[in-house]
Amino acid sequence: MKKILLGLLLASPGILWAQGSQVNTQSQKAVGMAGAGSALFIDEASIFYSPGALAKMDHNALSVGASGVMYRSAFRELNSNDVHHTKFKITPPFAVFAALGPKNSWWKAGIGVYTPFGGSVDWGDQWPGRYELNHLQMRAIYIQPTLSFKLTENFGIGGGFVYNVGFVDLSRSIPAAGADGQPGRAELSGVGTGMGFNLGVHYHLEDNVAISLSYRSKVVTKLKDGDAEFTVPPALAASFPNTTFNAELPLPASFNFGISFPASDRVDIAADATFIGYSIYKELNFDYKDNTPALTDTRQIKKYENALSAKVGVNYQTTDRLALRAGAGYVYTPVRGPYVSPETPDNNRLMGSVGFTYDINDKWDITGAYVFQQLMERTVASAATGLTGTYKTNIHAPGLSLTYKW
Repeated sequence: MKKILLGLLLASPGILWAQGSQVNTQSQKAVGMAGAGSALFIDEASIFYSPGALAKMDHNALSVGASGVMYRSAFRELNSNDVHHTKFKITPPFAVFAALGPKNSWWKAGIGVYTPFGGSVDWGDQWPGRYELNHLQMRAIYIQPTLSFKLTENFGIGGGFVYNVGFVDLSRSIPAAGADGQPGRAELSGVGTGMGFNLGVHYHLEDNVAISLSYRSKVVTKLKDGDAEFTVPPALAASFPNTTFNAELPLPASFNFGISFPASDRVDIAADATFIGYSIYKELNFDYKDNTPALTDTRQIKKYENALSAKVGVNYQTTDRLALRAGAGYVYTPVRGPYVSPETPDNNRLMGSVGFTYDINDKWDITGAYVFQQLMERTVASAATGLTGTYKTNIHAPGLSLTYKW
C-alpha cells in the first residue's frame, strides 16, 4: 500500500515545461501580432527578442508591462458525462526593460527582467485526477543584462547573460483518508536558480526589409532544499516524514528567425518561426533528504519532443500617434500523449491576437494587446497513473505596457 501511495504521489510533478507554461508576453507589441515582430520592432524589448537590434535604437527607454493570463481547462473522464473545470485564476507575467547609451551611437546597453515561463492552475480536490494534482503555481523570472553593437548602419549584434530564479508551489491528494474522512495531502514548494545566455543579430536589407536571428540557451534550474510536507493518517506518518528535496528542471533552448517587410507606406508585415529544444526534458528526478522504504528517490520518464511555432502579424500605422495590430499563429506541442498531465494538459494550438500603441506625447506611449489561444481537444491515458479522459483548454491573455523615452 505504501509503495502504491508513493507511486501515485510522485507520478507527475512535471512542473512547467510544456507549451502551456511558456509565456510569450515580453513585448505587448509582439503580443498584438501573435508573437511576431522580432525583426520589425526595434525597441527596448529587443533585449529579449533580438539583442542585435538594440544598438539601432536612436533613443533610450524604460518600459514596464504585464499580462493577465487566464488559463481555463476542462476534463471529462472516459465513460463519464461529468466535466470538471479548473478554478478561475489570473497569472500576471511581467516584463521590465531598460535601454541606455549615447544617442545614435554604435552601442547600447540594457537590462531585462521578465517571466518566460509561468502559470497557475487549480483543479481542486474533487476531480478524478486529484491524486495527480490539486493546484500548481510557478514562475521563472529571468534577469538579463545585455550589450549590443552596431557594426554597420544595417547590421547589429548583441547578447546577454541570463540568471533565472524559479518559484514552484504545488499540492495533490493522497489516497489515504484520516479519521475525519478527509484524504491525505502532499505539498511541494521551493526556489531554484539557473544560468544561460541570449544572442542575436539583426540586419536591414534594401527597401526596409529586415531579418532577425536569435538563440536563447537552455537554463537548467537547480532546485535545492525544497520543502516536502505530507498530511497523512498517523499510521503512515513515519513513512512520509516532512523533509526537503533537490531536483533539476530544464528550461529549453530556442532558435528564432524573424522577417519583416513593408506592404505600403503605413503597413508592415512580420513573421516569426521558432524551434524549441524540448527534447532535453527526458526525465524528472527527485532526491529526498530523508528516505524511508516508502519515500524513495524517484525517476519519472517524460520523453518530450522538440517543438515548432509559426506566427504572422500586421502593423498598421493609422495616424502619426496610433498603430493597430493583428496576428495569428500555430504552435506544435512537445508533449506526447502518454505524458500529458493536468499541470499543463498541452496540445497543438491556434492563436489570434489584436493590439495597439498610442503615443501620448514624444516621451510616453501606451501599448495594449489581447491574445486568445485554443488548444485542440485531446484524449489521453496517463502513463504514470492510468487516468484516461479528454482535456480541453483555452487561454486568454490581455496586457498593457507603458514606455518612457528620452
